[in-house]
Amino acid sequence: MLNKVKARFLIGVGGLIAVSFMVMIGYTIGSQSVSKQTEHQIRAEANKFLTQYFTKVQLGENNARIKPYMTDSAFSEEEANQNKAINQVYKDYMLDYRFESASIFVNTESNVALAEVSYQVTYVSDLSEQQQRTTQTETKTVMLSYSKVSDKLLVNQLTIWNGKLEDMKEATNGANSSIPTIQGTTTSENS
Repeated sequence: MLNKVKARFLIGVGGLIAVSFMVMIGYTIGSQSVSKQTEHQIRAEANKFLTQYFTKVQLGENNARIKPYMTDSAFSEEEANQNKAINQVYKDYMLDYRFESASIFVNTESNVALAEVSYQVTYVSDLSEQQQRTTQTETKTVMLSYSKVSDKLLVNQLTIWNGKLEDMKEATNGANSSIPTIQGTTTSENS
């Protein structure tokens, strides 16, 4: 009789352990698929935004297309950056931006996407009828911070560096991180 009680007790404890183990495995698999879904969602949104951001006839022409991808504060900062004197001086000499590709890296814990973007831009020598046009491929590194607003991921902060991610790694001068420390406000462009 004592052996039957011990056996039932051990079977019950073993069953409880097995069920707990299966629940933990299910939870782990489920949470990983949620972060993979979020990673996929951030990557897709970043690609859509970068395509609209780097495809424009001229500075500011794409504002109506990028506004739905950005929070109001980020969009206001972008417009302020576009209206800076240095950007206004060169805006007529840099035309026809065309997005080519982006390598996008996602951090799901902080909802940040780091992208190395290649695009083509046409430079004109002057504003006359016989201007010379030169098209070249440019590369910029972009960091997009996202906020979830009404079940949509919107760009909350946009930071742009000239050059490739590899160049930034070399510029860190032996720092522990391969990504440079970001300073500044919502929208900035650093040389």
